[in-house]
Amino acid sequence: MKNKIFIISSFIYSLLAVPALPLCAQSPVTGVSYVDSLQNILKGKQSDSLRIATLLLLSDYYSDKDTSLAVQYVRKAAGYVKQNSFQAALVQFYTAGVYFDTDFKRSEAGYLRAEQLLRRFAGKAALVYRARAWNNYGALRQRQDDELQYARILLDHVIPLSQQAGDSARMARNYHNLGMIFSNQLDYTKAKSYLSSAISILEKIAPNSLEMADAYMFASKNYIYLKDYPPIRPMLDSAYDILSEDPNSVYLIDFYLVEGMYYSRLRQYAKAMESFDKGILLCDKLGKAYDRRGIMLQIYFTYKAQENYPKALQTMKAIMRSKPPITRYQDRMLYYYELAQTSEKVGDMTGAYQWLRRYTELADSSYQERTKAEIADLEAKYKSVEKEKKINDLQAKNERATLTIKNNRLLSWLLAVVCLFLLVVTVLVLLFYRNNKRLWAQQQQLHELELQKIKQDHRISMLSAMLDGQERERTRLARDLHDGLGGLLSSIKIELSQLSDKQHVPMKVGIHKTLSHLDEAVNELRRIARSLMPEILMKYGLAEATKEFCKNLKETGANLVCQVFNYKDSMPREKQIVIYRIIQELVNNALKHAQASQILVIIQQSGDTLFVTVEDDGKSFDINKTNTKAGSGLSNIKARADFLNARFEIQSAPQKGTTVTVECDML
Repeated sequence: MKNKIFIISSFIYSLLAVPALPLCAQSPVTGVSYVDSLQNILKGKQSDSLRIATLLLLSDYYSDKDTSLAVQYVRKAAGYVKQNSFQAALVQFYTAGVYFDTDFKRSEAGYLRAEQLLRRFAGKAALVYRARAWNNYGALRQRQDDELQYARILLDHVIPLSQQAGDSARMARNYHNLGMIFSNQLDYTKAKSYLSSAISILEKIAPNSLEMADAYMFASKNYIYLKDYPPIRPMLDSAYDILSEDPNSVYLIDFYLVEGMYYSRLRQYAKAMESFDKGILLCDKLGKAYDRRGIMLQIYFTYKAQENYPKALQTMKAIMRSKPPITRYQDRMLYYYELAQTSEKVGDMTGAYQWLRRYTELADSSYQERTKAEIADLEAKYKSVEKEKKINDLQAKNERATLTIKNNRLLSWLLAVVCLFLLVVTVLVLLFYRNNKRLWAQQQQLHELELQKIKQDHRISMLSAMLDGQERERTRLARDLHDGLGGLLSSIKIELSQLSDKQHVPMKVGIHKTLSHLDEAVNELRRIARSLMPEILMKYGLAEATKEFCKNLKETGANLVCQVFNYKDSMPREKQIVIYRIIQELVNNALKHAQASQILVIIQQSGDTLFVTVEDDGKSFDINKTNTKAGSGLSNIKARADFLNARFEIQSAPQKGTTVTVECDML
């Protein structure tokens, strides 16, 4: 029977790394309610991890009841897992479990593959599943008459992995399995020791688990072989208390088998047959052919103990006709021998002879195989002795050669150390020279950078002084023009207006014409004053001053558009004046030199950065040529941009006009 432990809440939490299933009120062996609880989880909206865990539990539950249904559940789980994940390795493990009873080779390959996949993951869960994979693989080898390999697997793989994981439940299973192996080898006393250890652990950690019931039943069977009957009945009763909640539990088959054996040894044959019949019915219901054959064999021994040889012979022949065929030669030897004895008891000497001949042939073939193995072992030992002699001779030669090699090697090492020392010294000298050379170059670069910084600071200082002087001079000129010449022109206009009241018609016409020219002169004076230092710039800031500048030019006939986006008047006035001068210079150049018909001025603020763009559709120019020539207008613009530490960019192409962008910080 496949090794399982159904401790549901801790099982899912610790091994699948998802929240524990809400089954705390469920017994781990309650058949219908257990399955219904798992099905109810699938009906709700759950995480993929919980859904995978539930589907794998359902697959494990049905693996020895309904293989097709178990395959469906494990395939559904595979649809949710990610490639190369821990859960993908678990799907491989449970897929192998589906074929445990039906396809040994496929199941073996699946467990080995699962164990390899699980090696990539650390933690208790991976160690526990690796131990389970090795254990189930060993159990499959045991079913194929390789019980010694199963024992080696337990000792070399299963027990060390379980100890690393600190898994008491798995250690109990290991003790249980070792007890079964020793019992099969007829060493019932040692088997009793291991089985007692398993029971002692399980009574502490899982007193109501299927594992506990299985340990009680096999320990009871071992006590039957020891003919120590008093401890058996309490163990069987405890096992039945656990199993009775699920009438279709596969573990009940073993219970009815052991209970029947117990009654048979006590010569309570009616009770024995009653237990065997219950086991046969459950085997037929669950489709457990191997377990049915084991119960039939005990029915045979019961009939034989009652000296009811015809019934015994009939039962044994039914065993021989059962499916699947009997493959273990030890089983066939037992069946042939029992058939020969029983046939003799019923007087069928011919049948007894035929069965005995089959038994002898099988025993002889087994003996021949063992003889061949012993001869091969002796031959191997002989060859080993011969090889040992040759090895001793070679060792003597090798020792002499080794001494010579050691001396030569020592000399070589000394030479190598000297060469290595010289190489290290050379490398250190080269590194020292390169580092000094690099340091000198870095010092030279640093000195050049400092000189450039000094020159840059001096240039900026000169630009600042120049621009400051220009702005002061512009302010003085604007004030003088407005206050001096502007006032004088206004006085002349007033005086002429008084003369125009006289009735001398020719003089009146001339005076009106002169007044018109004076209005134009006053307006032009005001425009020049505003151009030199716009009052609106000082009061309302860059945006309003630029709009007013564009509006005034538009009144003269220029097609000029000004757009302002997200501008906040937080820039220092000194910077605003410089940017205003740049806009003035760019617009005047577009009107005078580029002969533009349309001009677009854009002021846009993005965060702490101001973008000023002046775009026209006038004649383009060669940027490289202009850069080398450095005209006065463009030089002034670049000088102001450098003063602001701004980024200045010009784009000019034939038939596409010119676009100038200035980008600077607001602060």
